Amino acid sequence: MNDFVHLHMHTEYSLLDGINKVSNIPTHIASLNQKAVAITDHGNVSGSYRFYKECKSKGIKPIIGMEAYYTIENRLVKEKDDLEKSYYHLVLLAMNNTGLKNLFKLSTFAYTEGMYRKPRIDDDLLGQYSEGIIATTACLGSRISQLILSNNYKEAEYVLDHHRNLFDKRLLIELQLHDDPEQLKVNKALLEMANRKNISTILTNDCHYTNAKDKYFHEIALCMQTKTTLSDEKRFTFGNIDVHIANHDWMWSKAQACGIPYEAISNTSHLADMIDSDSYFEDRKNRYPQYKSFKVSNNSWDELEIHCKQKLFNKFGTMPPEEYRSRIDYELQIIKKMGFSDYMLIVADFLEGARDRNVYVGPGRGSAAGSLVAYALDITKVDPVKYGLLFERFLNYGRAARPLVFTKDQKEYIKESIQHKHCSTHKAPCGCSS
Repeated sequence: MNDFVHLHMHTEYSLLDGINKVSNIPTHIASLNQKAVAITDHGNVSGSYRFYKECKSKGIKPIIGMEAYYTIENRLVKEKDDLEKSYYHLVLLAMNNTGLKNLFKLSTFAYTEGMYRKPRIDDDLLGQYSEGIIATTACLGSRISQLILSNNYKEAEYVLDHHRNLFDKRLLIELQLHDDPEQLKVNKALLEMANRKNISTILTNDCHYTNAKDKYFHEIALCMQTKTTLSDEKRFTFGNIDVHIANHDWMWSKAQACGIPYEAISNTSHLADMIDSDSYFEDRKNRYPQYKSFKVSNNSWDELEIHCKQKLFNKFGTMPPEEYRSRIDYELQIIKKMGFSDYMLIVADFLEGARDRNVYVGPGRGSAAGSLVAYALDITKVDPVKYGLLFERFLNYGRAARPLVFTKDQKEYIKESIQHKHCSTHKAPCGCSS
């Protein structure tokens, strides 16, 4: 495994600037034999969930971040600062779900309160929402870089110290590879500060496109953004700078030529190891309440099957017709696979409780009326078999957005679970495995 991770990357969500497609990034990263990758779009986290899912599906560790637009002034003040700038760049990376939620808050406030040419954040917001976030000094567009280029090294060091106070050891100095006089000047100053202040460095390539050959298409995107043409000599361009998603050897070769130590490369991997991406979006998963009032079993899946088959038997007063038995078996399997067993039992419980307390309950409405399980449990009062109603309108296992993602253990249980059949020695469905 190559000891390098891209921590500064712009995708299609950096509109007309980054042209990396979120759907293609994980595959490309895997082809480079790299273990993780970050997304750091300009001022927004709009692509974060899609990026997270794509990376997870390809076995690549996702690192969700944002290249924020940062102002040293109050975000509510719509004026340029002492360098005649409206904003600067600051890269923020979520270490865990707490950091991710804070990134969402920062992005939201940037748009709703800090908008001035770009959605901006300020020190006040960083002070409130920096927990769980790693910050890097970003590119030539950062406040520190701009001060260095203005030969104001003292003020640049002050800003570095200020951000270190905000983020503590979660602040890293970012070096970039661009063969450009300004970048070389900034790198030299940043390396000196890093060594003197014992601040870790990382190396990035500020990736805006995937392969080196994509540079032409990126230039077209920049023309669209700035309303110019490729033939315009005065148009905004990245020039000779190559900002593709490079492999380890390319990065190290360029780093050596720029006098950047290997530590800046290996630190990218160390930083990736610090990221708890498994916790991302953990509080956004469906968290249905668990059924606990077991009467005939010790888990919701068996409880539902036994309970609804017994009630269906009671509705007929004898063994239900084959059409009903096969239909309820089919529905139960779909309900189990989609994680709705607890849901069905709990809804049945509170409707039973409502009736016991003389609370008016209707006969059922909507797609739930197509469920024989719901009818057997008295959730609805409409016989879907009699009226030809479709269960698939209620639950459909083939539907793209299923309500619950099972754990590995739960999937194994479903796969190997005992299917309760109609025991030949009983007239009613029972809980045995025969």
